[in-house]
Amino acid sequence: MFEFEKPQGFHVYANSAALKFEQGSYKNQPVLVLEAAAKAGKEFDWQNRVTLTFSERELPALLCCVLGMQTTFQARNHGSQKNKGLDLVNQPEAGVLFAKVMAPNTMLNVPITPDKVFQLGGLCLNIVSAQMGLDTMTCLSVLRATAGRLLASKALPSG
Repeated sequence: MFEFEKPQGFHVYANSAALKFEQGSYKNQPVLVLEAAAKAGKEFDWQNRVTLTFSERELPALLCCVLGMQTTFQARNHGSQKNKGLDLVNQPEAGVLFAKVMAPNTMLNVPITPDKVFQLGGLCLNIVSAQMGLDTMTCLSVLRATAGRLLASKALPSG
């Protein structure tokens, strides 16, 4: 059996902005870290990036959106000044998951293509699995039976 090293993150590039998703750590817990950078000339301005971190409280709702169980996901009040946010919207007619990263004086829009949505789903599932101490298939089953069901009923706020 072959053993492959799992990538810890990946980039999504668009005309005006780029995103980087990766596994990080906060208070000794695995988290999803999203970095977003605007395009400045021919390069992306990673020095002035917007960084958001998603913990076990938000990650199930985010994953429900990525997996198509929910059409949208909203996160607000991120960052030390609670002035950053993320919107995700499934746009099947365009074949993308649309991401909007917000910070003071900044709005970065990036359509995420199916191949990158697939990577994001796998990365988020691995992080949730590490948070819960369960294998990914069990996590997916629990996600569908709990957060996915409740979000579909609007009983649990997303974000």
